[in-house]
Formats: sequence, C-alpha cells, structure tokens
Amino acid sequence: MEPLDEKTLSSLADLICGDDTLHYRRAVDLVDFFRSAGWDEITDYDGESRRSWTYEQLARKRHDTDAMERVLCRLVDRREYPGRPELTDAIRADLNRLLEPELVHIELDNDLRPHLRPGRAQPDHPPEDPSRRELLYRVEDVVTDRRLIPLLNQRIREFHACRETGSYLAAVILAGSLLEGILHDAAQHRPVPPEIFDEPEAKKLNVSRPRGPGDWGLHPLAFVARRLQWIDSDVGEVIGALRKFRNIVHPRQQLELVGEVPDADTLEMYWPIVVGTINDLARTKPDNRATNKRNISNSG
Repeated sequence: MEPLDEKTLSSLADLICGDDTLHYRRAVDLVDFFRSAGWDEITDYDGESRRSWTYEQLARKRHDTDAMERVLCRLVDRREYPGRPELTDAIRADLNRLLEPELVHIELDNDLRPHLRPGRAQPDHPPEDPSRRELLYRVEDVVTDRRLIPLLNQRIREFHACRETGSYLAAVILAGSLLEGILHDAAQHRPVPPEIFDEPEAKKLNVSRPRGPGDWGLHPLAFVARRLQWIDSDVGEVIGALRKFRNIVHPRQQLELVGEVPDADTLEMYWPIVVGTINDLARTKPDNRATNKRNISNSG
C-alpha cells in the first residue's frame, strides 16, 4: 500500500473520531483504539482537540504502511464493536468508499477478520428490503402537523428531479432536510421522556436535551428516534453519516468534512436511510389509522 493522501488521512481521522458518523470515540477511547491496532508507542492524549490529536497520530505514521494497515483493519474489526455486527458493516462501507481513490479496500475473509486488499471493494448485494428501497407510506400518514405536508412533499419531488438531472449535491441536501423535518415533527408530537438525556449512551454521544422546539438538531433527533424505537436501529445508526452530508450546504464544511462532491453512489447509499425512516415512523406512529400501505411511484 502506498502512503495515503493527506485528504484521505483527514477524512480517516473524522471516521475514527466518529463525531458525525457511526461510532463516537472519547479521548480515552481514541488512545485505546490506536493501542489495540498495535501502536504501542502511542502518546497519551494531551488535551488538544480529539480530531487534531487523531490526525497528528495518523500523519506521524503516514509512511509506515504496516502501521496504517493495522489501523484500517482495526477500524472495521468486529472486536472493536462487540455485539454490533451491523455497525461494523456500515463503518466498513464508509471506509471503503473513503479508500476508493487509494485503490485499496478492506474485506472480511471467512475468519471474519479484516484484511487489506488491492483495488476497489466489490459492492455487496444483500437481499433487498422493500421498506428500505421504496416509500410504503405517504407523508400524510407520517406527520401530525398538517402544515408540513406540502413542504415535505415538495422536498421529495425536488429530490427526484435533482437525481434525474444529476444534481447530486442538491439532492443530498434535500434528503437531509426532509429527514430532519419528519423527525422533528415526530419529536414534537410523541412523548419524549426527559430522563433519556441523562442516560450513559446520551452522554457518550454528547446528546443534550433540547431547550425548546427550535433547538432540535438532527443529532438528538436521531438519538431519540432510535432510543424510543420509532425507527429501527439499522436506520438510526447511519443517520449521523447523512447529517454530515446534509451540512455541506455550507461550502466550507464541504471542504473540511467531505472533500468531494456527492455523486450517484452517494445517493444510492443515503436515500434508503430516508426511505427507511419514513416507513418506520409511519409504522410506529401512535394511533396511525393508515393501515393500508401505499406504494409511491418513482421513490426507489
């Protein structure tokens, strides 16, 4: 393996830290992560930003390809996420997308241990779940605030228009906006016990109790929806990744957090998150009388 490009290292630091992705690591967790990858000489965390510290460690070992390979493999090692194989697979997909320009990828052999391989990863083809590929409900079946219905339906129409014309950046931003709007409606009209914000998982993920209706962001919305089982865990685990792409409405954040323009593959990865969220919220909506699922055309 050739030394990784500096921009790849930067994105890798983001993925390891996990602020806006799938698995948040505290400072002490970051030290343990590198040591678990065999970096025994890793320096102790010195109080600077977690991301800066992580990038510094990676940059220091950039030309030690054996050490870098151990970090890449540890990042998708199931022992790093005990009891959560679905999370491991999602992180591996993110990592392999990141490594595509480097022409290497991580795959699991029969021993379920990760190994670095040359070339791009072959796409997985799991059995297709219709609840993750097509809308089975209308927006009208999901949201309670009827004023939101035309606004959210407009986002769905314009998402498809953007995808059909190759306007992938606009499509990703619209998808994130749609997701946030639907989750926010659920949080305003379903009971949310305040004590869940005091739970260890909330503290670990830096989720704070919103101070008012306008203080809800996608991060606490995703936490609450998954914690209260409004949505399935597989959807909840990856909403954070879509949150990162939604934020690229700000060009500076696109440079710092992503470093690339979303393309058709990006939409294929993240649109099912939105579809799954809508279907799950409709299925779990209290007193939902929309018992007949409706197929929505052009929504795959």
